[in-house]
Amino acid sequence: MTANVAVKLRPILQCREFPFGMIHDLSMRTLMASQPWEHQAEVIDYLRSGYILGYLMGGGLRDWFDPACRANPIIDGCVQDGATPMTDGVWLWPAGLIYFIEKYNVRVPQAFIDHAKANGWRVDRESVARGVYDYDF
Repeated sequence: MTANVAVKLRPILQCREFPFGMIHDLSMRTLMASQPWEHQAEVIDYLRSGYILGYLMGGGLRDWFDPACRANPIIDGCVQDGATPMTDGVWLWPAGLIYFIEKYNVRVPQAFIDHAKANGWRVDRESVARGVYDYDF
């Protein structure tokens, strides 16, 4: 019998405002755009279609730029904790990234956009669910 080899997931962004972010990480402010960027809507759809790796217990992810709000997006009709880890089998993101892209036009790396486009802007959850992953924020 062959053991499954764990895939090391790559975080889309490392920002100090994200769960487990560090003060030396890039501030999300530097990634905010005044207008939606090319393929932003498709990237949001792709992120929403991601596979949830696990559920966290807590009060939700705080919106550091609007403290009265929580960065907890709706995925499949349910509000998810913004710190919920999600993947497509290659990349890793907290569910709250969806919120920050929608509200603040936070840009993501071109390499991720190209990857999402190559996958037809949709995560194959069934395929991802069969994988074994190593990840941390």
